[in-house]
Amino acid sequence: MRIEQKDVDLVIAVARGAGDLARRMVATGQATIREKSSEIDLVTAADVAAEDFIRAALDRLYPGVALWGEESNQPPAQDDFWVVDPIDGTTNFAHNVAYCSVNIALQEGLTTLLAVTYHIGLDCTYYARPGGGAYVRAASGREQPLHTSSTSTLRRALLITGFPYHRAESQDNNGAEFAYFMPRTACVRNLGSAALDLAHVAMGAADGYWEAWLNPWDIGAGALLVREAGGLVTTYAGREWTIRDNNIIASNGDPALHAALLEGVRTARTGLSETRLNVYG
Repeated sequence: MRIEQKDVDLVIAVARGAGDLARRMVATGQATIREKSSEIDLVTAADVAAEDFIRAALDRLYPGVALWGEESNQPPAQDDFWVVDPIDGTTNFAHNVAYCSVNIALQEGLTTLLAVTYHIGLDCTYYARPGGGAYVRAASGREQPLHTSSTSTLRRALLITGFPYHRAESQDNNGAEFAYFMPRTACVRNLGSAALDLAHVAMGAADGYWEAWLNPWDIGAGALLVREAGGLVTTYAGREWTIRDNNIIASNGDPALHAALLEGVRTARTGLSETRLNVYG
């Protein structure tokens, strides 16, 4: 598919519409919460309604393109498809924490053709196309290009990460990695939306991000944002990240810093007595 600026505008409008719907449901008490896979893995009625809204809107605009959403979770059988997280950061959303987003990526096989991440709390949208750079668009329509930071040492780096839902059942829960990086960096943050975490790396607010046990809808759009802003995105093993991978390291693109992130993850994981992630196979 060929993606042009008009497509960017259309998909941003869809993402903002889904965010508006989620906010209205909160305001009217309709965003009811239930458990999904566990007591801490939540889904709200707004997640489901927002995905339905996005599916209907994209189907009208781009008939015949499949959609792989978090709530329906039906992997596509064709090369062209949308990857959608209707509310990334559902735990934040359910607790009225404004750090949550609508995440939409258009895939052509393993290639991401369009990335759109709408920040529900700040009413701004991050977007990127391959070779076109990455941008943030305010609600007013004003845009600014995104650029990664220039930090080159781990000691000066501000990192972001997250933790899996199985963190109480297994020692392979990102605790070892967190313990490694915390004393060696400026700080490590756990903010609760992988999509926005990657947007913060793209805008230079954070210098790096790592996390595992993720899904394509969590990080597909954000990976393109980081790359188009000048950053580097790999797996824990150092291979170029694709949506087939459930572990990711994103940095500002500085070779020394990215190497330090890779080495830190590898070193931390060597001490695990059992693992839930085959990262070097």
